[in-house]
Amino acid sequence: MAIGASLWGLANQTLENGATMRTQRALATKYNYTTWKLESPIFPLVRATGFNVKDWQDLILVNQVGKRFYDETKGDVRTAISAAKSRRVCPMIIAMPRTFSSIRQNTIFTHAALAMNEYSEPPDYCAGPLWAIFDADAVEREGWKVVPPSVDPDGYFFAANTLEELATAIKNEYQAKPMQGATLQATVERYNSFVDAGEDKDFGKPAPKHKIQTPPFYAAWGTPVVHDTRAGLRINAKCQVIDMSGKVIPGLYCAGESAGGFNQHGMGRCATQGFIAGTDAAKLSPAQVGATPVVALSEGRHWGVPLQTERSMT
Repeated sequence: MAIGASLWGLANQTLENGATMRTQRALATKYNYTTWKLESPIFPLVRATGFNVKDWQDLILVNQVGKRFYDETKGDVRTAISAAKSRRVCPMIIAMPRTFSSIRQNTIFTHAALAMNEYSEPPDYCAGPLWAIFDADAVEREGWKVVPPSVDPDGYFFAANTLEELATAIKNEYQAKPMQGATLQATVERYNSFVDAGEDKDFGKPAPKHKIQTPPFYAAWGTPVVHDTRAGLRINAKCQVIDMSGKVIPGLYCAGESAGGFNQHGMGRCATQGFIAGTDAAKLSPAQVGATPVVALSEGRHWGVPLQTERSMT
């Protein structure tokens, strides 16, 4: 961008396909796109397998402040779109993140998760991480193993005998401020009252079933991941980078997930566009390249990069 390259496909960066971002495949591990295998050659770097959720009635999700923001059982984006169509309202209007207080059950999960909260501060106004909160009864119902290597206790899984102690224990590099014990306690008490009433008055979770009341209490990393990257540099059919005026920047190529405007991803895209870029670059004479080196940019899949750490793919 510093030399005039144009960006492409930014609108699609917020696209939510299916339930992958909604119900991430693993809790309690930083790289939670998948449940990792112990035999994986990179497991020493991943550090924890994580565990899956069978029934979202067994837990609640809270933001970095310690407040709920969504119906944990709700499915993917189609739910919000269907609700909007029934009222003839544009789904993107009802899904637009504004403030924490405006987020209600008819929004899209990703937007609700990314909505600013009381801890969001400049310059990024980051929404911060999400935490799955549950108790010993939930662990038994789900059959979870809450010890390493199933969990990563170094910032991504916490346990305590009280909810206030649990909030105090949560220390993570992406947590903007310490969670207040009183806030988390109030959140859980309110949720437990919904279990008694059989109605979630905040977000419409269908007949909440289980109270969070049996120690020890747990907090597991439940932050969505960036599944695919669609934003990136604008290129032409030869994978040459285009500037803000629609002209080719000589000698600069872009391939893979650094290139914007594509829905396909993975090694197939990287290999195909890399071949196209390399084939065309090989035709350039030294005079055409001049003092500017030929640059090939290639991003592989960003498997399981936490949402709060993901930055520009360029």
